[in-house]
Amino acid sequence: MVEFKSLDDGRVQLTSPFTENIWLGPGITDSVRIEIGFKTDGASIPRWVWPIVGPPIRSNHFRAAVVHDWLCENAQSYDERLMGDAKFFALLRKYGVPRWKRSVMYLAVRLAGWWTWCHKSRSTRNS
Repeated sequence: MVEFKSLDDGRVQLTSPFTENIWLGPGITDSVRIEIGFKTDGASIPRWVWPIVGPPIRSNHFRAAVVHDWLCENAQSYDERLMGDAKFFALLRKYGVPRWKRSVMYLAVRLAGWWTWCHKSRSTRNS
C-alpha cells in the first residue's frame, strides 16, 4: 500500500517509503525504492478521461504511476526514460490493468514522455 497525504495543488506526497519489484522477463527483476516525501500527481490523466481509465489516484494504476513518475523524474538519459515507460507497462500488467487500458496508458506516456524529454533537452541547451 502506498501511504500519502493530499496536497493543495492536487498532488500527493508519500508519507512512507515503499519498494516495488518489477518483473521484466525471465530472470530479470528490478527493484525500485520510492523515498518518503516524493510528490506526484499519480497518472497525469485529464479529468474528462477519468470515466474511461479511472482517476489518477486511488486506482489500480496508481502504484505504477508513482513508480513511473519517480523513474522519469530521476532519469539521466533518454534511454533511462524509455526504461521507465517499459517498467510502467510491466507494472500496469502486474496490477491487473486490462490490456486495452494499459496499451492506451503506455502510448500516452510514450507520447508525453517524448515531448517532455525534447522540451527538457531544448531548455537545457538554451540555458
